[in-house]
Amino acid sequence: MKSQANSKPKILVVDDEPDNLDLLYRTFYRDYKVLRATSGPAALDLLAQEGEVAVIISDQRMPMMSGTEFLSLTATQYPDIIRIILTGYTDVEDLVEAINAGKVFKYVTKPWEAEELKAVVRQALDTHNVLKARTRELTRTLRQESLLNTVTNTIRSALDYRQILQAIVDTVGHMLEVDVCLLRPFQDEQLTDKGFIYQKALSEEAGEYTPAEVQANNSSAVSLSPSTPLTILAQTVWETREVQVIHDVTDDERIHGNTPELHERREAFATANICSSLVVPLICQQELMAVLALHQCSVPRFWGEDEVQLVLMVADQAALALSQAYAYEQVRALAKRESLINTITSAIRSSLDPQDIFAAITQQLGQALQVDGCVLSLWTEEDEFVECVALYDSFQHLENLRRHSPPQASPTQDNNHLSAQRLPYSQSSIQENPILQQMLQTHEPVVIGNVSHSPSDIQGFNLPLKMPARSLMFVPLLADGKCIGSITLHEGKKVRQWLPSDIDLAKAVAAQAAIAVQQSHLYQKTRQQAERLLELDKQKTEFFQNK
Repeated sequence: MKSQANSKPKILVVDDEPDNLDLLYRTFYRDYKVLRATSGPAALDLLAQEGEVAVIISDQRMPMMSGTEFLSLTATQYPDIIRIILTGYTDVEDLVEAINAGKVFKYVTKPWEAEELKAVVRQALDTHNVLKARTRELTRTLRQESLLNTVTNTIRSALDYRQILQAIVDTVGHMLEVDVCLLRPFQDEQLTDKGFIYQKALSEEAGEYTPAEVQANNSSAVSLSPSTPLTILAQTVWETREVQVIHDVTDDERIHGNTPELHERREAFATANICSSLVVPLICQQELMAVLALHQCSVPRFWGEDEVQLVLMVADQAALALSQAYAYEQVRALAKRESLINTITSAIRSSLDPQDIFAAITQQLGQALQVDGCVLSLWTEEDEFVECVALYDSFQHLENLRRHSPPQASPTQDNNHLSAQRLPYSQSSIQENPILQQMLQTHEPVVIGNVSHSPSDIQGFNLPLKMPARSLMFVPLLADGKCIGSITLHEGKKVRQWLPSDIDLAKAVAAQAAIAVQQSHLYQKTRQQAERLLELDKQKTEFFQNK
């Protein structure tokens, strides 16, 4: 019975005469929840407590505040309420004032007929429902336009996809008033380690995060609670090409199941106290670009159809923007690659000293890919050991820059000094090294994203670097279809996911390095021949002088 009473439409009757209030109450209490007030101020207080009602029936002649004045105030604060005024006077000016100033739906003269007044209230209720639906639709449309405009403006003003994705999660999370909004890009046929997060908290926090390891510039991990790290939140976003609407996670099959993946997902949802979720893929030209997840915590949330459609529209715009941003990143990567190749080519052409050339190659490539170390080694299938001929160590490089204050001490000179001191032959046998053997067979780079997962493969690589490796990339130097050396890229601060653009750039530099090695060999051979000719000429001169 209580739920049935709460479902009744609410009407407010206002009259300073108790008999009239009782009569109005008895007329409508069966079909409506009737609120009563004896004056305009009392009715305003009641509205503030109860919230918006569907219909107000007010007497015109009341002390303190007339019905016209009272209804005028409600028209400003509660525009969807339908107002009916009761008057015992038929003066035209009174009625005009009531209708114009009070925005009155209809007036009813005293004494009224009960059935006639019921019909007027039913008509008023129908009008209220239409107005409320229109207001709701207008609000939804305005919110949709505001959200789309914000996302579109961000897309137009930012070319960096990180700014675009962060703006998307911030805007969607704020506009839809969710507790958490997460987004993880999809690249190389898998969800990337890096993601973007918005959290609604006492003080809203947002930022880029790395589930495996929170980045240094984001030292305070954004989490739902002190016990909810980002590694757990990342498990609440999964690869999907279909919209996943989850009103209540407690009985949803996408959360509960016997597979290890669903078990981890269920634990993640429970730890993060997530009750409802909306997971939306970002797809452009049938390619999955990213996955967006909206979470509501503590209490379940019913996702309305308009909310789902709104997020889908934003997802379409975001997917298109992300596709364009990726294309722009590819153009930038190509430009960066060409610039680096030109720099290395110039270094090869401008110097006859192989050590200068090799040092320039390792330093330029190491700085371009922002790695901790880059080593250039010479070796062939017939050799026994690997010879390191150039080394770039980012930590040693910074120390040298601080130590060598005179401007004439260049980074290349620092690198040469380091290389001359600390570049021994490796003690690992080429024949017994699985990575080198793999490069000999495939002539392709060998990429190790996480050294801890394959420690046996890197044994024997005694690189003279300060920090142990956490990620490595080995790129062969090829000449006439044979390996003549390799470039090793070393990442020690964090586990790194090597991108295809990283590998392509390293391969392009390796091709130039191979040319430099061949030129170095040719230069050495030519120099030896010239020295031999000079020696022969000297011997010839001495021979004729002795005659």
